[in-house]
Amino acid sequence: MARGFFGSPPPRRAVSDCDDAFLAATSHPARRAETNGRLARGGIGLAAVLVVGGLAAGVPGLAHGAGLPTVSVPLSAVVPARVGTTDAFAARNDSIDRNASRNGGDDVQAAAQARASSLASVDEQVIATQTAVALEERTEVLSSTRNAIDAESERLASIKFFWPTAGSISSPWGMRMHPILHYSRLHGGADIGGAVGAPIYAVADGIVTKAASGYNGGSGTNVRIDHGKMDGESLETSYLHMSELDVAVGQKVKKGQRIGAVGSTGLSTGPHLHFSVYVNGVNSDPAPYLKQG
Repeated sequence: MARGFFGSPPPRRAVSDCDDAFLAATSHPARRAETNGRLARGGIGLAAVLVVGGLAAGVPGLAHGAGLPTVSVPLSAVVPARVGTTDAFAARNDSIDRNASRNGGDDVQAAAQARASSLASVDEQVIATQTAVALEERTEVLSSTRNAIDAESERLASIKFFWPTAGSISSPWGMRMHPILHYSRLHGGADIGGAVGAPIYAVADGIVTKAASGYNGGSGTNVRIDHGKMDGESLETSYLHMSELDVAVGQKVKKGQRIGAVGSTGLSTGPHLHFSVYVNGVNSDPAPYLKQG
């Protein structure tokens, strides 16, 4: 069956005779002829393209599109972004405003600086709080210490006498047989201690009215202190048989201040402190005053 130059090949059909099939248009020889025709038509088309290209190269301005308007076609229109590939990411990145990106970076930096400033402020507040707590604790300790000192001062103030030297009373005030003179007479004081060189202290605040060295009628080296009025009474104390003096007449002394040392000067059988008390000028028993100490 014959067909036109641009016609489509007829559909295949079954044949009953092989010889007829060999000579038919649908047979292998016929298809080979058809192929040769297609190649011929392709050669003609290629020749036409070459002729047109040659004319374009030979005519000035034709190859460069002289006199024709220039049309700018965006790349995205020519090659659209393909979903599921990196083209989509490239298209998205191209659409982002770079100024907006820079502004976003500035916002992040400002937020970081604000955060840093906030943390620094918190640190300062923590340090200030710790300092305040430490100061409060220190104030409480000082207040407690001050209260303890005040209480001790009141206690010491309530004590009439400070114990004059180390040791206990070995011979009390009163009538006795004198160990050297061997007759009964008033022992006008209390004998305390017995260690040579032991410190002797003022039993209360006062002014030194006597500080004498030597025998002194048997009193030996001795000191006398005027304590003024105590509970409405004028009190004086004396310290006999001392080995040394640490004060002078007219000197003010404080309770518990060292005024000399224990010895055995004057009329004495051994080292000791003879301690006497005078109430309104009268020699009196020192025991009640010492007991209050």
